[in-house]
Amino acid sequence: MGAVSVLAVLLLWQVASTLAPGDSLITNDPWIGTSQLNDMVFVSPIFHRGRIVGYAANIAHSPDVGGRLLSADSRELFEEGLRLPIAKLIERGRPNQTIVDIIRANVRVPDIVVGDLFAQEAANTAMIGGVLDFLVKEGRPDLRALSREILGRSEKAMRAAIARLPDGTYDSVVETDGFDTPLELRARVTVAGDELSVDFTGTSPQQGMGINCTFNYAYAETVFPLICLCAPDSPINGGTLRPLRVSAPDGTILSATHPAPLGGRLLVSMYVQCAIFRALAVAVPDRVLADCAAPAWTPVVQGINQHGQRFVDIVFLNGGLGARPDRDGVDVLGFPGNLSGTLVEIFENEKPMLVERREIAEETAGAGRYRGGAGLHFSVRSESDTPITVGLRADRLLHPAQGLQGGGAGAPGLVLLKPRVRPLPQRLRGRSAGPSSPGAALGARERPAQLRRLRPRRGRSAGRSREGRFGTPSPPAAPGRQAARPQAEGRPRPRPAWSGSALSPSVARHWSAQRRAQRPRPSIAKERSGGTWS
Repeated sequence: MGAVSVLAVLLLWQVASTLAPGDSLITNDPWIGTSQLNDMVFVSPIFHRGRIVGYAANIAHSPDVGGRLLSADSRELFEEGLRLPIAKLIERGRPNQTIVDIIRANVRVPDIVVGDLFAQEAANTAMIGGVLDFLVKEGRPDLRALSREILGRSEKAMRAAIARLPDGTYDSVVETDGFDTPLELRARVTVAGDELSVDFTGTSPQQGMGINCTFNYAYAETVFPLICLCAPDSPINGGTLRPLRVSAPDGTILSATHPAPLGGRLLVSMYVQCAIFRALAVAVPDRVLADCAAPAWTPVVQGINQHGQRFVDIVFLNGGLGARPDRDGVDVLGFPGNLSGTLVEIFENEKPMLVERREIAEETAGAGRYRGGAGLHFSVRSESDTPITVGLRADRLLHPAQGLQGGGAGAPGLVLLKPRVRPLPQRLRGRSAGPSSPGAALGARERPAQLRRLRPRRGRSAGRSREGRFGTPSPPAAPGRQAARPQAEGRPRPRPAWSGSALSPSVARHWSAQRRAQRPRPSIAKERSGGTWS
């Protein structure tokens, strides 16, 4: 919602007067949409009684936009794929075939990409139909009066929620692995009456590799945890955002300027919630999460499948939810994005890859009165006769998630390439592992963004293990006493700690040579879920 509110201002004022019924606009400009070329923005006008009464909009992640495989490898945006300016993909109900042909000619999986685009058009069409049915049924000429009332009530509820927070200025610093050197996100949160502002001055400058974020997406990643924390008693919409102010200096990793590379945006943007919660932990310790397992790990795989067709897919790997003020975190539940990937059985059927292991990493939960949610063990191996390229986007190999108020930290992540051999020599660490490489183990000392592209093939193995995210605040135990906590069946008793806990993703990726003849086909481990936050 935060990104949509920004794109509405940037996009519609330019073209509203040129629109007709049946038109649909498309763009993937990162400075208009959501900070990544793969995110396709669709906006369609809603006409009623001859004039525009609203817009239907949706954003969907395209599996491919050409250029480099989605990763943090690129040094400028032009390497990352096709960039579409604001254009009419659908004009008066008919596709603009020239634009469709340009897209098809520039992507690896054209049928899937174009099919997804028309699915987005169908979603907008369904929304338009619903809005028009409502207007006709209610006999309304437009949505202005209703929108004004809804937005006003939501704004009032949000202001009331902010007013319940203690006034003051609260600072935090979050350090990430970065590419060559660690990066810092610095947040200053100011609560003044019924308004709240966040200033990211002091955050690291934008980077030469693709671990940058545009401001519109940083804005969205900021307002979301603030809304969760304030928990206004109203629907969430544009009115909710009115009392919130967010700023970040241009030229930083949270407000990168063109043509900064953006393929690994989540390696910085998903840390924003940590900065917000750490800052406000002093003011409202009963409302914040400890560090979650963000950023999620999202390796991208491409190659030729067993049917002779090219494939591109993203593997989503969540860690756990940070411990909460009065209860444990939730295992394998991501925040701020709880991403879900393709079912293992479908994944294996479409690609020459075997998932050997997908299970909760019980040992990775952080210790504390309330532990963090456990992470994930994930292992997969290549069964292809040709190389499979992997664009690895991962973080927290060097900086595990931290607990609050004495809670323990989670284990760092681990990436393994052919895990049974010795680690890479120091001079090779951080480089991509190509098809001719003999294999290596990439451990917690290697920086995640540098583990960029692996090309395992049959007869070779690679592995990745990601661990550790941590705790949440909780009231300290009585002096001289350690709060007793029952031990969950099958789970090690957590180490003593006053509060907090760790949630950690432990992901092991194994690209092995051959399938063992008698090995049973693995199935998805049952993952725990549940829990709420506000």
